[in-house]
Amino acid sequence: MNQPAFAGDLFGAMPAPASIEPVTSKQPAAEDDIAAELGQWMTPAWAAEELTSIYFGDLSARDHVLEPSCGTGAFLAALPEHVPAFGVEIDAALAEQARSRSGRPVVVGDFLATEIPFTPTAIIGNPPFKQSLVQAFFERAWDLLPVDGRVGFVLPCYIFQTASVVSKLSRKWGMRQDMIPRNVFQGLHLPLCFAQLTKGAGRGMVGFTLYHETDAVTSMRKRYRAMLDTGEKSVWAAVTLSAIEALGGEASLPEIYGEIDGNQPTETPFWREKVRQTLQRRAVQRTRGRWALPETLAA
Repeated sequence: MNQPAFAGDLFGAMPAPASIEPVTSKQPAAEDDIAAELGQWMTPAWAAEELTSIYFGDLSARDHVLEPSCGTGAFLAALPEHVPAFGVEIDAALAEQARSRSGRPVVVGDFLATEIPFTPTAIIGNPPFKQSLVQAFFERAWDLLPVDGRVGFVLPCYIFQTASVVSKLSRKWGMRQDMIPRNVFQGLHLPLCFAQLTKGAGRGMVGFTLYHETDAVTSMRKRYRAMLDTGEKSVWAAVTLSAIEALGGEASLPEIYGEIDGNQPTETPFWREKVRQTLQRRAVQRTRGRWALPETLAA
């Protein structure tokens, strides 16, 4: 880990903010290509204030907030003065602007590698809009936060566009996402959301539909996925009974699961529950734990 360097107490008073030029949400034209390449869009002050108030209005002097990749420090400046806060920024010039703007301590370094000399209870910000970096930020946040600690990030919606990514995150985090307008950032052409993640499994998801189910279905063998895509009437009956038929007309529940599952078995119980329900309604239980095709199909 890189060692942060700063003077005075960690959350002690900083010099009074210097007068700096207002920060706009759109970079100058000469910097547009750089911003696009790095996925960097500076959060307007008013938006940072509103998001902080809506999602983190309960923060107190007992909390410790970290803004990673803080840029010019919009979220650091938006936090109430009584809430201890600290920033990390890889660009020294931006870090200096963040210090001057917010009056908060900001170290120069890579959030993924810089040692954080305290345990944050909340990590808030607007990380670079790159999938690999965002996932790495989530991983680092998990390592830093205590149970019930929270992350709040402005993100492009494509971060959550695939079921496998969201299902993986939801095994460790409670998740909520809300749409925000893309023209919060002038010149940006990506749908945006504000995502709040709470550390701890089994906390559910708000604003996500069919993610676990899609992750489960895509793990199935191709022939059974096709039945679900194009089947008529009871698609789950077609899948379950076809699996029993492929296994010779009689099989145990684990054998049926194994027949339906693909090369990358899922941890999501969605379709397994559908199979169990179908067996109860449509199959014949020969002995304890073994199921057979109905007589009309076996004949």
